[in-house]
Amino acid sequence: MRFGNDTLGLLIVVVALLVGALTSGGFGDGAGEPDARISVRRPAPVGSAPVAPSPGPLLPPPSPGDPVIRIELGPKTDSSGTAFAIGPDIWMTARHVADGCAKIGIVTGPRRAVRGGEVVVHQNADLALFRAPVRTAPVAVSGDDLRVGQAGYHFGYPRGQPGAVRSTLLGRGTMRESGRYSTREPVLAWVEVERIPDTDEPLSGISGGPVFDSAGRLVGVHVAGSVRRGRSFTTAPRSMRELWARAGVEPPTRGGPVPALHPDDFAAVGEQLRKDLVVAKAICVTE
Repeated sequence: MRFGNDTLGLLIVVVALLVGALTSGGFGDGAGEPDARISVRRPAPVGSAPVAPSPGPLLPPPSPGDPVIRIELGPKTDSSGTAFAIGPDIWMTARHVADGCAKIGIVTGPRRAVRGGEVVVHQNADLALFRAPVRTAPVAVSGDDLRVGQAGYHFGYPRGQPGAVRSTLLGRGTMRESGRYSTREPVLAWVEVERIPDTDEPLSGISGGPVFDSAGRLVGVHVAGSVRRGRSFTTAPRSMRELWARAGVEPPTRGGPVPALHPDDFAAVGEQLRKDLVVAKAICVTE
């Protein structure tokens, strides 16, 4: 299935009842299943390795000894997550945010949303693309090799509210999802360094949000987290490329709306990205 350049004829709709219920706590957060049900088996001492203060060696390739993250997906419910622009009218998010939705949309303002459609999911990874007629600048994709200890900046809507996370890259893992669908995919593990706002609550709702490197280029999509271990997990770049190729999407590799990111100003950058709807709240209705 390819997006191509077909005119979808999608309508901009006001979903006051939906968004009102969402902001009042009447909905789940879209990422609750993965963030709440993570168990980690560590056959190798990757999780106990010290965090490098600056980028270190190149990230090794996937290995059978990578830690395993097991996730049980419950029934799909009305929920929200995070999405970001990856092309003209094309949005990327986590599969568990978009899969199983009768309606999906992008929140554009108080009690207002734009209805989307044409969802394309990765068959063996927690990734999805969908159309939504919201004009904004697509993010640029990194082509650099990843390094252990490099910085990552996560933006989105944890627990339905604006938020950001700063992290460092720890290593690789393998995520196995079961329940309403089954996948087995390589993921990247990040150690949380700072949250804005500062909270020890689950990051549910930031799933589907982009993770950028210090140059402001996309390196992953947030798909799960472990509060107890202070870990965040993102899709591997290979999985993103596979889905883009299947859908006929070619994200930019230069430019983009995200500036260079630093520990002292990344939260302000996140606010601007949400204001410009580069990063947005995605809502899902199941009936």
